[in-house]
Amino acid sequence: MTGVIFYLLKNWRQEKVEIEKSALPSPQSTFSPQLESTKPQETITATPIPAEFNLDVPFATQAPGANWDYTHEEACEEAALLMVKRYFFGESITSDSDAEEGLQEIIDWEKKNFGFFESTTAEQSAEVARKFLGLQAEVIDIPSVNDIKEIIASGKLVIVPAAGRELGNPFYRSPGPLYHMLLIKGYTQNRFITNDAGTKRGENYPYDFDTVTNANHDWNGGNVEAGAKKIIIVGK
Repeated sequence: MTGVIFYLLKNWRQEKVEIEKSALPSPQSTFSPQLESTKPQETITATPIPAEFNLDVPFATQAPGANWDYTHEEACEEAALLMVKRYFFGESITSDSDAEEGLQEIIDWEKKNFGFFESTTAEQSAEVARKFLGLQAEVIDIPSVNDIKEIIASGKLVIVPAAGRELGNPFYRSPGPLYHMLLIKGYTQNRFITNDAGTKRGENYPYDFDTVTNANHDWNGGNVEAGAKKIIIVGK
């Protein structure tokens, strides 16, 4: 009888150990519990930009009194900045004398802070917008047509430094400016709408997309046609 009890007890202990071992995870397996997320999946849908868009920006030429002397031949950057400033602060350009006063204020600031006002680069013009005009401005490289359209549709403005003679504007004084800056304020399905301060006919002046992107070059020390492709994005 004692032998039978011993035999049963031995088998019971052995089975208990085997059951406990079988409950342990296999050393070759990795235990990775699946946590059920309670956060719903988000669907992101890009908002399409309008097919056409145009901001109502006041216009001024770089020579408001039609005085194309040296100063005004060099004032396209300042004219673009003046138009940007007036737009974002909700101000009009009321007369030639008003435009001239605004240009001279920017020119004076550049002379005091840069030591010159002629042919400012994209970065320098963005600095004027930030430090003197109180606007937000940044420079981006190699912009695409769609980049510019999206910026305009968001309510910001774009200033484009350009090899002016590559723009082919028939209203420029021959042979056209070596270096120029355009203000882009809108677009159609195949053209940018600009306020081009280089001519009195420059309000809402259209340029083909390719014309602007091909002519887009920064100052580059005067070697404009080899200058980098940059634009200035301006907002408030």
